[in-house]
Amino acid sequence: MVEPKSQEEGKWPTKFLKEEHIQYLLGLEKNEDIDQVGSFITEHLKIGGAYWCLTGLTCLKYELPPEKKASLVKWLKGCQNEDGGFGGNFGHDSHITSTHYAVLVLILFDALKEVDTEKIAQYVAKLQNKDGSFNGDTWGEIDTRFSYCALACLSLLNKLELIDVQAAGDYVLKCRNFDGGLGMIPGMESHGAYCFTGVGSLAIANRLEDLSRDELGTWLSERQTLKGGFNGRPEKLADVCYSWWILSSLYMIERDNWIDKKALEKYILNCQDEEGGFADRPGNMVDVFHTFFGLAALSLLDETGEKGLEKINPKYALPESILKERFPWLKL
Repeated sequence: MVEPKSQEEGKWPTKFLKEEHIQYLLGLEKNEDIDQVGSFITEHLKIGGAYWCLTGLTCLKYELPPEKKASLVKWLKGCQNEDGGFGGNFGHDSHITSTHYAVLVLILFDALKEVDTEKIAQYVAKLQNKDGSFNGDTWGEIDTRFSYCALACLSLLNKLELIDVQAAGDYVLKCRNFDGGLGMIPGMESHGAYCFTGVGSLAIANRLEDLSRDELGTWLSERQTLKGGFNGRPEKLADVCYSWWILSSLYMIERDNWIDKKALEKYILNCQDEEGGFADRPGNMVDVFHTFFGLAALSLLDETGEKGLEKINPKYALPESILKERFPWLKL
């Protein structure tokens, strides 16, 4: 695919701006209270915004003060509803994606013991359908994002026995397409983000051998554009967020050597702003979403450690060191 030359070549940063990214993420707070992390994003996505910001800071090896962590944990606890799930903010209905984000942030701060994890696990388990799929909430929307959130949550909580893991894997496998990729539900087109949720689900369910790794690896590697970045579907522009979704999927199926890693790293670095943060593509406005995914992808590419990043695990999207230290039951 030939991309339009909408930006001046060579204009954007090529050096990793670690300190600038730290300051950008810290600057997202509106006031002195850590519970305002994420207030810059739509209210119902506040927990998601907190995850992107805080995991980004952890990836950059920045440690928040204990009082800030305590304030954030207090806010998260207030987002847990009677059904055991979490809403995206105070007073919001529970959703499996918000619940997943909440569990991830609590793990970052080693604070799972401060919430009722049994209620969380029961909430997630009750969202599974007979065909193995998962609803996002009580309203019944289904796609493999929710399968991944459920499997990841229950795996991290060591509660996978509460669901039918075999059926969960069977449903995801129904989302395979003739081109080797995976869609959001059976019959939908292959998409980079849904390859991540599908591959992540199958990895947790110990079902990766039921995929054709070469077929999927071919489709994923073909997402690399002439500028080095990945797109999410054929004939689309590259976008930094796919750097994580495609790259982590390739790592999980052990086909990461099928791409040009140096070209991908250059593309990601070109999407930096000189004052910190990453945009979807060079020259665009930065945001916390693309900043996290850019950092997470760079953490996988930084094999020599020269950038000083904490490696983000491709399966669970959490720092690898935390998972190895505190979750001995996981197959990493």
